[in-house]
Amino acid sequence: MNLLTFDIEDWYHPNLAEIGSAKDIEPEDRVVEPTLRIIKMLERTNNKATFFVLGEVAEKFPELVQEMIRKGHEVASHGYRHNLVYNYTKYQFETDIEQSVEILEKAINQKVIGYRAPSWSLNRSTTWAWKVLHSFGFKYDSSLYPFKTFLYGDDTSPRFDYTIQIEDGKTLKEIPPSAVEVFGSRMPFAGGFFLRVTPLWYVRWCISHYNKQGKPAVIYLHPWEIDLEQPRLALSAKERFIMYANLRNTERKLFQIMKKYDFTSIRDYFAFDRDSKKTKTAKFMGQETA
Repeated sequence: MNLLTFDIEDWYHPNLAEIGSAKDIEPEDRVVEPTLRIIKMLERTNNKATFFVLGEVAEKFPELVQEMIRKGHEVASHGYRHNLVYNYTKYQFETDIEQSVEILEKAINQKVIGYRAPSWSLNRSTTWAWKVLHSFGFKYDSSLYPFKTFLYGDDTSPRFDYTIQIEDGKTLKEIPPSAVEVFGSRMPFAGGFFLRVTPLWYVRWCISHYNKQGKPAVIYLHPWEIDLEQPRLALSAKERFIMYANLRNTERKLFQIMKKYDFTSIRDYFAFDRDSKKTKTAKFMGQETA
């Protein structure tokens, strides 16, 4: 059994767009249709997933989030705005999380227990964020990428799930996306740009390699990565390649992976608390948590 996750954001949300001309384009919301296609693929292949939903998206389209729950999937937090955590102050992060949790829990009437930072931007310089997440009742985080890029990641972090010790016996489980180790070097394959440009046979080999080690592969993708009609941002050649490389084959590749492997949500795999009753979340507005 493996873990399939989706970061639910629109085409204009990725942080690379901040470098280009996103502000010069009137945002056109396109997230609903590709997300519904993903939900349909999951249904056709009898798989479940975790959807890390951006608060801004859930605020506009609560019925989309409710459809995820109706189909038996997990809804988790992707924050409210798609801002980099390492650019936040602690207070700004608390405010962002509070907005996200309030919107999501109102939509689904369940406790939200998982978080993934926009652009994997929670790192070892923002360890205070884990304490904030625990204070809001989160059980796990999936934000620390075990591969270093110019925007995110940490080559020294564990490749498999592990427990973060916060303080006073408090813990938070960290569930990183998958990356294989080949001849002493780490190679990401499990989602986003890496999944789009990696041959399908190699993605399959990597997932099977994880499974032979008794570990679930953690796969991720964004709805805009199967949206061929999205507007194109004015980016540098490097950023344009990262954003748009091989979009035309991504949906087919995702469906083939879904057909070959069994997937479930993070919540169900780790048997986290499944209490469906909405509980009161912590309030941090104007309070210090250090």
